[in-house]
Amino acid sequence: MTGFSSLRTFNNRPALRFSRLVIGVATAAILVSGCVPAQTRTASQINRLKTEREDPRILLMPPDVKYYVLTAGGLTEPNLQWTSAARLYFVKEVDAYAAERGADLIIIDPDLPPGDIETEYERLHNAVGNTILVNYFGNRLPSKGDRFDWSLGPGVSAIGQKHGADYALFSYYRGYDASGGRIALSILAEAALGIGLSTGGTGGFASLVDLRTGDIVWFNKLDAGVGDLRNPDGAKKAIRELLKDLPQG
Repeated sequence: MTGFSSLRTFNNRPALRFSRLVIGVATAAILVSGCVPAQTRTASQINRLKTEREDPRILLMPPDVKYYVLTAGGLTEPNLQWTSAARLYFVKEVDAYAAERGADLIIIDPDLPPGDIETEYERLHNAVGNTILVNYFGNRLPSKGDRFDWSLGPGVSAIGQKHGADYALFSYYRGYDASGGRIALSILAEAALGIGLSTGGTGGFASLVDLRTGDIVWFNKLDAGVGDLRNPDGAKKAIRELLKDLPQG
């Protein structure tokens, strides 16, 4: 399996700089996508989940969901209230969706601080996931062509052993809402110069990782315009769109 093959690859400085660049490009794409029609894109290596147990167990990793305010000057400021609400509804809706489908979902206690290994692989997943956005759903790498061939590396099996799970569901989501000053500036810029300024956007993705091999066996990209994680109805809509093609056991 090619791609990001080990945690050590992520921990060296060149890889960190590269991942920040890729995530920066993805963030810019989210802001631009605020006026683009909703769209989801899915890639998968498997049709059904496999396990030696009676039913495959899926570990829901702590959702990497963050909301920001886009200021008049174009800077982004974290909004902890929006982020907390979005993470809460994200977990609730994933749990409800899994129950409807009869999936065996393991949820890490949100009141406990994440372990070092979960944190490290969440960061690695962010880097790999944003690379997939750029180099699979964007300009595909010549070495891969149409093959969906990405991995977090076999070291992720330690998470499976720790939690007794066969697969891990990782997520990444960013939301940006314009401040009043940003909206006013956008209106003025449009009227005076004919230039439109970004007033925000949303976007994200989810990955299903085989905890025995580290392979990303399913990936879904969620573009702008599908739900709002900060409220129950919006979160339900977004999660069902994000996970609608998730393989079953």
